Amino acid sequence: MRHRLSADVDRLHLMASRNSPATRGSTAVTLLQAISSTTIGVLPAYLVGALAVQIRDDLDVSPAEIGIGAAILFGVTAILSTPMGTVVQRRGTAWGIINASILAMLAMLGIAWAPSLPVLYCALVVGGVGNAMAQPAANLGVSAAVGRSRLGLAFGIKQTAVPAATLLSGLAVPGIALILGWRWVLLFAAVAAAALLLWAAVTRGRRAQPASESEGSAPDRGTPRAGLVVITIGVGIAAAAATSLGIFLIDSAVRAGLSPTAAGLMFAVSAFIGLLIRIALGAFMDRGTGRSPYVLVAYLLLGGAAGFVLLAVGQGPWFVVGSLLAYGAGWTWPGLVHFAVVRDNRRAAAAATGILQTGVGFGGAAGPLLFGFLVQATSYGTGWITAACAAVVAAVIFRIGRRMILRSRQLAARAA
Repeated sequence: MRHRLSADVDRLHLMASRNSPATRGSTAVTLLQAISSTTIGVLPAYLVGALAVQIRDDLDVSPAEIGIGAAILFGVTAILSTPMGTVVQRRGTAWGIINASILAMLAMLGIAWAPSLPVLYCALVVGGVGNAMAQPAANLGVSAAVGRSRLGLAFGIKQTAVPAATLLSGLAVPGIALILGWRWVLLFAAVAAAALLLWAAVTRGRRAQPASESEGSAPDRGTPRAGLVVITIGVGIAAAAATSLGIFLIDSAVRAGLSPTAAGLMFAVSAFIGLLIRIALGAFMDRGTGRSPYVLVAYLLLGGAAGFVLLAVGQGPWFVVGSLLAYGAGWTWPGLVHFAVVRDNRRAAAAATGILQTGVGFGGAAGPLLFGFLVQATSYGTGWITAACAAVVAAVIFRIGRRMILRSRQLAARAA
């Protein structure tokens, strides 16, 4: 009886500490820093894509060479994501965010100063290292700070980082690049990275109590290795199509007849709508409907494929509709995938999502690279049709991966 009373008291203390203003405040800080670090990590690539028109005129480069730049950043991210996930798992969220911010700041300063394409490429290599740290650090922080009942919403909010990066990149074209010049955009972005660095350093010792420990949750059921590998392949193919959208949409819109200002605003509005949908999908997962995140991802990719087709054949208003659909469906799935993996790997969130991020990195590298060469050899219409096909293939792979995960768990349950 005494032990039972003691356990009840301990549970009340844990609930009180978890619901206290200080804990809620530290959880909000962790989530905001996770969003900020993820945004800063990918910002160099998306700024180069959004500013492609101005950079091409200044440095005399082709769409394929812009695609190579994005491929360099995401390729470095792919190579380093798994080892960086392991390192961040050991060193902690704050360490990862601080170092990712330093590298992102150096990358954007390098791009801003770049007198030639090789220097710009070197800066993107540095950005790729920072991005490889940013994602696992952010995922580890969210996993530790947020309880299971709000995990979907948390990752929906956290994964607004990429549309936030594209939103900022799109607004930077008419707001800064066309007034002050494209290099000033990178300088302002470097200042934002420096601000995140200082914020993470100041709040380093005030982290939220790990939610998985305070809730006394059951041991992680984990994601079967083979299933995780197949899901990672699907993520890579889907990311290849989606990243090409973020890098080349503005240039494609200008060639389709939109002005640079209208193209930048379309880019920003599409990204903002995608941002809202990511949050809504995360909240939907928290309702406990029993729907598989992987199945929902497959449906979203099919909708995104329809958007890519409209980008290929549409002009004027139809091109804008295609942009909204491609963003609103074809690029709102990352939060669902991260949620699904972290939900089953709470105590190893950085390491597990480091593997997942390898697929994102390889897709982000191969997509813009191949897309840029394809567009240079043919047309943007051919490029967008190819992206639509990639999205359909990724949807099929997600369904296969889900079946493999279910089959592996059923076999494990029978063996037990």
